[in-house]
Amino acid sequence: MDAGPEATFAVPAGTVTFLLTDIEASTQLWERAASAMPGAVARHYEILDEAIAAHGGVRPVEQGEGDSVVGAFSRAGDALAAAVEAQRMLVAEPWPAGVELRVRMALHTGDAQLRDEGNYFGAAVIRCARLRSAAHGGQVLLSQATYDLVCDRLPENVELVDLGAHRLRDLGRAEHLWALAHPDLPVIDAPPRSLDALANNLPVELSSFVGRERELREVREKLVSTRLLTLTGAGGCGKTRMALQAAADAFDQFPEGVWWVELAAIVDPGLLGEAVAAAVGVRALPGRTATEAVLTHLHSRQALVVLDNCEHLLAACAELAGELLQGCREVSVMTTSREPLGLPGETSWRVPSLSLPVDHAPEPIETLRHSDAVKLFIERALQVRPNFAVTNDNAPAVAQV
Repeated sequence: MDAGPEATFAVPAGTVTFLLTDIEASTQLWERAASAMPGAVARHYEILDEAIAAHGGVRPVEQGEGDSVVGAFSRAGDALAAAVEAQRMLVAEPWPAGVELRVRMALHTGDAQLRDEGNYFGAAVIRCARLRSAAHGGQVLLSQATYDLVCDRLPENVELVDLGAHRLRDLGRAEHLWALAHPDLPVIDAPPRSLDALANNLPVELSSFVGRERELREVREKLVSTRLLTLTGAGGCGKTRMALQAAADAFDQFPEGVWWVELAAIVDPGLLGEAVAAAVGVRALPGRTATEAVLTHLHSRQALVVLDNCEHLLAACAELAGELLQGCREVSVMTTSREPLGLPGETSWRVPSLSLPVDHAPEPIETLRHSDAVKLFIERALQVRPNFAVTNDNAPAVAQV
């Protein structure tokens, strides 16, 4: 199990290899075999703990969410060996009837950023989480950075299969992926579940999505419970970035397309349909409108349409959203706007500002531990000065900024 708050072990610092795992289709398993799942999940934790500890890794404090696990290793080879051992044990485990846990895993190496003595944050662990989301159950994926460190000294009977470059759901640069192969593990021929394998037009982001884990989970949950979700808030509060990351994370729910429609540059409401058609990749036939072409194309598809920056075209966006919801029963619409569209059934969710440092902590650095604003500051500072670190000496200045 996770180390408790009184744990005294030291997590690796500097360049760290992360092992991230989670159970494929765990929600469906809980629904299908609710009585057997608690014991099965507990046993899965025991297997992962045993493999991580046996190869010199540690589990950071409260690092995972749901049924996920994070292991941290000072050496990439140890992380790979732990992943191999864990998958072999999971495959060999006699699971209860109706419950066969298939765990997806990812390995990525990068500069570790410590929030405190037991918690990581930042680009490396986020990248590893996105890599994990591209894996299938029972599969281990490696980033190029980890591959470069382990390729010359692989464990016995282990091979690494070249999967090529793929764009992950962090919306950043493409990552060259490698899949672990072993005689005791199932062969997975399906391509990685990356953005390249899914219908979408999501733009590339030059910076990572930082913090706001709780808020992002709330948005994802809203997308499950409503077909029309509007993210509202003042200009500059992060509506667009929140919607973009939520859309990238929503492919499991919308496997037949996630379409991003940028409206900031559109002045004429009459051009809205054409903008959506261009995003979806359809053209109107003679005698038909662009909106009709979109409705025909999406009629029976499980898809998400995101309308970004609706406030100056509110009436037109409301009309188009209504047509999509009425004419395409499997389509959901997410919008960003300074105010709701005002349609029946709409769920409005206000995007909060980034959380600020708490006051009156015992030590200056403690004021920064849970602040998303500080996480963003550190993330951007590291891009300019890679050796930047928050200390008790500079913590007051960081908090002030």
